[in-house]
Amino acid sequence: MRSRTRVLVPLVLCLAAALPARAAREWYDYYFQARDQDIPARRWADCVRNIDQALKLRPNPGTNVRTYGMPFIDYLPYYLRGLCLQGQEDYRGAIEAFDREEAAGAIRKTSLHADLIRRRGAAQSGEAARLGREARRRMQQLVRDAQELGRKRAWDEALALLAQAEVLARQLDPDTLRAVTREQERLRAAQKEAVDADTRARRLEQLLADGERLLAEGKGTEAKVAFDEALGVEPRNPRAVEGRRVAEERILASTTRAAREKAYADGKALVDAGQLEAALGPLSDAAADPTFAEARQLLAETRKVLEGLRVQKKLREDIDALAARGDAMTAAGRFPEAQVAFEGVLRLDTEHAHAREGLAEAERRTGEALLARFLPNREPSVAIFEPTEGPVVEAPTLLLQGFATDDRGIAKVEFRVGSRLIDALVPESSPVEPARSVPFAREFPLEPGPNRVAITAFDTGGLSGTVSFAVERKLRFHETRYFWPSAAAGAVGLVGVGWGVQRLRRRRAFRQRFNPYIAGAPVLDDDMFYGREKLTARMLSTLHRNSLMITGERRIGKTTFLHHLKRVLAEDEAGEWRFFPVFVDLQGVPEQAFFHALMAEVVDTLDLSPATREALRFKPEPEGYEARDFAHDLQQVIAELKTRTDRKVRLALLIDEVDVLNQYSDSVNQRLRGIFMKSFSENLVAVMSGVGIRRRWKSEVSPWYNFFDEIELTPFSRDEAEALVREPVAGIFRWQPQAVERVLELSHLKPYLVQKLCAHAVNRMLDEGRSKIRREDVEAARGAVTSEDVDGEPALPEPAGSVAD
Repeated sequence: MRSRTRVLVPLVLCLAAALPARAAREWYDYYFQARDQDIPARRWADCVRNIDQALKLRPNPGTNVRTYGMPFIDYLPYYLRGLCLQGQEDYRGAIEAFDREEAAGAIRKTSLHADLIRRRGAAQSGEAARLGREARRRMQQLVRDAQELGRKRAWDEALALLAQAEVLARQLDPDTLRAVTREQERLRAAQKEAVDADTRARRLEQLLADGERLLAEGKGTEAKVAFDEALGVEPRNPRAVEGRRVAEERILASTTRAAREKAYADGKALVDAGQLEAALGPLSDAAADPTFAEARQLLAETRKVLEGLRVQKKLREDIDALAARGDAMTAAGRFPEAQVAFEGVLRLDTEHAHAREGLAEAERRTGEALLARFLPNREPSVAIFEPTEGPVVEAPTLLLQGFATDDRGIAKVEFRVGSRLIDALVPESSPVEPARSVPFAREFPLEPGPNRVAITAFDTGGLSGTVSFAVERKLRFHETRYFWPSAAAGAVGLVGVGWGVQRLRRRRAFRQRFNPYIAGAPVLDDDMFYGREKLTARMLSTLHRNSLMITGERRIGKTTFLHHLKRVLAEDEAGEWRFFPVFVDLQGVPEQAFFHALMAEVVDTLDLSPATREALRFKPEPEGYEARDFAHDLQQVIAELKTRTDRKVRLALLIDEVDVLNQYSDSVNQRLRGIFMKSFSENLVAVMSGVGIRRRWKSEVSPWYNFFDEIELTPFSRDEAEALVREPVAGIFRWQPQAVERVLELSHLKPYLVQKLCAHAVNRMLDEGRSKIRREDVEAARGAVTSEDVDGEPALPEPAGSVAD
């Protein structure tokens, strides 16, 4: 028994000593407690405490981290901490936790990365909403206080509060900003009305007192001047009317007709000399005679000029006083008051440079103080969806996709590989609608070996946020030094194959007499449409706002360009407008069938629904179909087109041979003008082409062509014409350089003549069994083309300085 006791006692003591060690918790105990128990039970405070304990014991996140025994887990403590803080509505803390987890990098290798991005976006929205509510409460209080001060006629103090409210409203939403702006305008109008009334009342009282004092002193002329000025302020004031009557009676009693005529002459001389103030006295004496109309008229004109000078002087004094007040308020650090003063200056003088600079500084300082308190600026965040691959890639480029977000708005996103700036993205935004979330997708070149990719977002307040990661590019076989010897051997074989293929193509072309050039008809094949790229771009940028008139000599390519424009408009998917183009040829269309012909092409081209066609007044027969029927049917057509797209609708009428309108009566042209003045005209645009439009217009209203921007279709540039010569037969036939030069010289770079010369030259080459087009082929083609006239003139006049062969 004693021996057993000797064995058990040390064992019990050892077990007792071991109990505290077993009771000590490991980092994964806290982590599992938070992940598996606290979060499902929504015990957010306990969750945060357990995660913080885990972070004390193991601060670094990781994937495949070993726990007790052999199990491995993804250890993402900041992600869980952010989730719990989000549950407590501590959105700022949640965002910081999510950012820290992503910066550590471990979560990017797991499927939870997408959830982190989603949750961080929700947290940012929640934080923005919280700050927005606080800012809105403060903004509403500022507006209420301003309204109370306005009722007390403390205008400047009220407007200073509204300047602060405007800063907060600008960060909220456009409707709130408009409400604050309306309140500012209302207060300014009330201030101006009250100040003007007070100024008029004080000036009137002063003038009346001066006039009555001067009458009492026996100075009738000076008294009349004062009473006249008082009546200029308040025309029916009884004291002024009576005072002027008394003054005029005294002047008439103390002067003769001859004296008054001399006074008029003296006053007129002073006016001519520019001494207007001095002229008031003698002119007032002369005008006291009610029969002396000339004196009264000159006195009234002089007073009007003096009043204008007085107003200008007062305006300058007010501007200088407000500018001085703005400077004083800026120096005192009272920036809202300075903003109100400088705004007052600019309302009086919109070109006042000092006030504009002072206003910008005051607005900036007012905004900084308020936003730092209620809407503090935060660093923008960057989230990356791609790449999803590991740190080693073989491709020479890296596809990068993600988005940048910020509460103020993203000003710019920069993309760097190492220290090199690869690209920069500047989103479209405005002060009212800043770009708060900006998606991006960029493909970057990678250098062989390690690369450090960094994406930096800058917000409108100047703060930046960066996400970077390392990626290594591994060379592929064709980029190694072993590739070139094997590639050289393969290239020799490919050259042989290519040579054989070219010979086969050329033989087939000879058999089929391949000649791609088009002479006479419009070019409808996109592969044969060359040049006009700048003109097409100009059209696309202009058609959103204005209709266009294309003019140019015959056969310069107007019809071809309209067909090309129709395809481009139909395929344009990039802008805010969806175009529905309709080509109309007016050649041979009589006046009475004009509007019917337009609607016929609309109906045939747009494949309207049966319901819309049933609602149209359009019938197969043109009899009785007039402009009002056309306008009615256009409304029905546009209504259906709006159901085909979510974008804004433009029905584009591409009207060729518009010269026919020169033969129509004025009434048809006036009705056409009326179409472009209808309520649906914002959904209607036209491109008309012709040699020229008659500029005779008898109606008093503006002619229809005044609604059109006119563009002249000129010959090709040299590069465009040379491309039209060479490219259609490239890889099949060859052009001798002298032959190309001769085509350009003879054609004067006109596309129709280029096509015709090339067509005849290729035919002659084929007749002689050659594969190279020579200068003599062009000279032979010249004879055939010159025999045809265009508008009564030879198609190919001899170029200046050339010698006929």
